[in-house]
Amino acid sequence: MTDRDEKTVLAIPTDSSKPESVPQSQSLWHSVAFIVLAAFLLRLAVITIGHTYRITPRRDHFQFGWEMGRIARSIATGHGFGSPTDLDTGPSAWAPPVYPYILAGVFKLFGVYSAASALVILAFNSLFAALTCLTIYGIAQRIYGNEVARAAAWTWAAFPYVIYWPTRVVWETSFTTFLLSLALLLTLRVSDKPPSHRAWILFGALWGLIVLTNTALVSMLPFCLLWILYRRGLTRKQVLGAALSVLTAVVVVSPWIVRNYVVFGKFIFVRDNLPLELHMANNQESSGLWTRNEHPGNDDAAMREFQRLGEIQFMENKREEFQQFVRKHPGEFARFTVKRAFYFWAAPPSLTITSNGYDLGFARHTGFLLGAVLAFAGLWLTIRNRIRGCFLLACFLLLYPLPYYMVQPFPRYKAPIEPEMILLIVFLFWEAKHVRLRFPFGRETPGLAKAGPGTPAPSSS
Repeated sequence: MTDRDEKTVLAIPTDSSKPESVPQSQSLWHSVAFIVLAAFLLRLAVITIGHTYRITPRRDHFQFGWEMGRIARSIATGHGFGSPTDLDTGPSAWAPPVYPYILAGVFKLFGVYSAASALVILAFNSLFAALTCLTIYGIAQRIYGNEVARAAAWTWAAFPYVIYWPTRVVWETSFTTFLLSLALLLTLRVSDKPPSHRAWILFGALWGLIVLTNTALVSMLPFCLLWILYRRGLTRKQVLGAALSVLTAVVVVSPWIVRNYVVFGKFIFVRDNLPLELHMANNQESSGLWTRNEHPGNDDAAMREFQRLGEIQFMENKREEFQQFVRKHPGEFARFTVKRAFYFWAAPPSLTITSNGYDLGFARHTGFLLGAVLAFAGLWLTIRNRIRGCFLLACFLLLYPLPYYMVQPFPRYKAPIEPEMILLIVFLFWEAKHVRLRFPFGRETPGLAKAGPGTPAPSSS
């Protein structure tokens, strides 16, 4: 695969191996732009035909974005970034600012909690979910080759589970997923050749945007930088470039940190609700999963306490309670963490009973866990074949989830790494088609096919 214009940081991948005489229908099927369009239209169809924009008005439309919806309403009605619960509680740092401001803009144009606003924001989510086909294609093309890239992009476009998030959930999930996959793609591109100052700056600006959208994802930045420095060499020029990238990210994030300091009188790195999340999943009433009556968004008493104490003091109290629980019950905390690690991959328990009385909980856990097992099998195969990029993929699957093992493991927390999981699963099945089981008839089993450029062919087994 040849490098493109050195000044181009992201371009739509193309299949350079395709012969010129390919029929138009086949060329369309291979076009990543067509895959993106198909994915977007499919999601729009789900929204309109399934009427998912008709979000329940229960609890004054709380499910329309939950805390982010409340903050967006406060912004749209002229009260600023605040009041993440049903009550007026003043300025807030509950959530990163990007998505609430986007949602607030939609509310200003189409009405607060209106069906039109729901349609627009779900279409926004769906657009970035569809654009994730583009980043998946680019990542797979660089790691595994064109055929796996097309298969992975089509899988993301049409897989029902990943269609759920952008078409039903008003949250930053789909936008965040696209941004993180774009960061991985740019990491691979920047490591291909000596990056320019412009490339380093754009890389840092992207990570700044990611931090202001979903702060937890910043844990992946050091490993992306380490990969680039390893690939390009630990020279003075590359180290300065990485420092420029980090500085750019700090510049992008710093206005919000300054805002938090001015408003609250203390340093808050983007958001402040982590102590509450930690306490809800780690207390004497908990079984390792969250206790709903501790959450101001769910419980009237907790909501009134949140209003009375103020957000900062409320979060400080929860921090002290969490730390006290860990000191007094370290064994319980360890047991809860292991339990949550399992549920991160197998999905936490949920009431899934059909009208006929059948409990589908086991099927739910099995489906989630099967996807995780296949993704890790694909990762093992990638590492075994020493395929370029295996370090990054391992970081996404092994290190990204670690903070979430300490809080309630909602399935949407796993969504940002699901493009990489889909990619690994597709690669596993793509390689499996080259394997034949050895029967006692003297037939030999062919080895796995070469997966991508520079991949050493494994020996036959």
